[in-house]
Amino acid sequence: MPGFLSLANELITNIANELDTRKGLRGTCRRINAVVSPRVFSYIIIDIHADRLDVGISQLEALATKATCVAEYVRTIDIRHLSPNYSPSDRKFIQDEPQVGSDEPKRLKVGWAQEKMRELLPEALSTLKGARTAIWKMCCGNPYWASVLVSEFLGTLPALDTLHLMEVLAQPKLRLDRISNLTKLTVRNDPHVPIAEIIANSPHLTHLDLLPSNWRVAGYTATLHSTLKKVPRGRPLRLEHLRIGDSCVRLDHETLPHLRHLRSLELKYMLYIPVNERQTYRLRKGVLSTLDRFGSSPRELWGIVGREGIPLEAVVAPADDGVIDYLASVTGIKKICLLRADTDALANRFFTQVVPRHSETLVTLSISADFEGLWCFGKHNVDILLKCTQLSELSIAVGTSTANKEMEMTMDGIVSRIMGMATQMPNLCRLQLFSAAPEMLRNAGSGNSATWHDESTREALCKSITSFGPIDPAIHPNLVMVGWRKFRQQRGADGVIKYVQ
Repeated sequence: MPGFLSLANELITNIANELDTRKGLRGTCRRINAVVSPRVFSYIIIDIHADRLDVGISQLEALATKATCVAEYVRTIDIRHLSPNYSPSDRKFIQDEPQVGSDEPKRLKVGWAQEKMRELLPEALSTLKGARTAIWKMCCGNPYWASVLVSEFLGTLPALDTLHLMEVLAQPKLRLDRISNLTKLTVRNDPHVPIAEIIANSPHLTHLDLLPSNWRVAGYTATLHSTLKKVPRGRPLRLEHLRIGDSCVRLDHETLPHLRHLRSLELKYMLYIPVNERQTYRLRKGVLSTLDRFGSSPRELWGIVGREGIPLEAVVAPADDGVIDYLASVTGIKKICLLRADTDALANRFFTQVVPRHSETLVTLSISADFEGLWCFGKHNVDILLKCTQLSELSIAVGTSTANKEMEMTMDGIVSRIMGMATQMPNLCRLQLFSAAPEMLRNAGSGNSATWHDESTREALCKSITSFGPIDPAIHPNLVMVGWRKFRQQRGADGVIKYVQ
């Protein structure tokens, strides 16, 4: 009978990916080691802080001295803390100078680790030249020399095509402008990050995620124009995915050429303030002129997207007239995520005019509604949602008052109705439910009443989901979420399958 070793390498790799003991599997024989090692060691985390000094320094030493073969397999580098004197668990720094009552052995060990890191880090990084993806979170307390070293290292990676700059502190002389030839870039829209230079150096960039900035600099307002301004004229990017955070956006002859091939557009945090509301924000004159020159309203933006025929397949945006008009004018959208959905008039238009146009293609539908109304699950939208036969992910709010009034059901009855709908969606794998507050709490802010209602509704949903059953794995979703709490199918001692957190 053919044994495990008679399988093709691809099958062995797929089997290994399903095991929790992949590293142990390497020790069985040379062939398994050769097949499994590239996957096991493809991702490396460099994280040096006071809570794991021995592990962090040992890792650097093994890489720097080439005492391990890990480096040749690494394709993703995740750089986090480079601060031996910082303790994430205590959220504080260990003082360089002795203090009354201080832990002297720990302080001395930190000093040793700082010297070893300065000695080993340059050589350790130099062994990771095969990396294609880099994730760098410039954590609090990282020494300046280490940040400079990492920035220079990133600019020397010959195969780097994906970069995530999750946090970048305001430090001068970081040579991030040397980074080039990326296809995917995720970065916070901070004024001290040379985003325009990195993009100009990456003519084949297809994915651009501009996250909201953690910094506020007087007089600075990010714009899509400033982000793309250094791309050579006549050689536009072929962006396929764009996420805008904390920026003014205007589509015109300067920005549109880069968006002709766009498939996914996310406008979660587009800067726009209606003229009649600007006085309440006390905006500087420079900000006002930037909004007028480089910004546009959602209705203007979505109108241009529609008229220009940009072939979007995924839309993530606040629910407003502009995006609803756009979605009602096109077909073939695969992903719709609507944020801050509120008015019933828009909800009615969405379920009657938009969803039917995309029912045969829609794979992901997410509706974030803070308050009860027609955006929430109810008998008014069940039949419409059931027509989305390709839907694999559904996120929707549950308004208890509205649902009880419409369907005269308890929470168990509401969950049972939702699950009944889910069983008729053959491709649904992930169902996420949120609680929506009753209208009377709209002006309660985050006070006790709103908090109590949200918590009590979520607890009632969780209780109803865990008591629902029995589950049929063939027709019920694999994953159900309440907020961000996950429930998966599990067979109990009695043989009955239910959802378990």
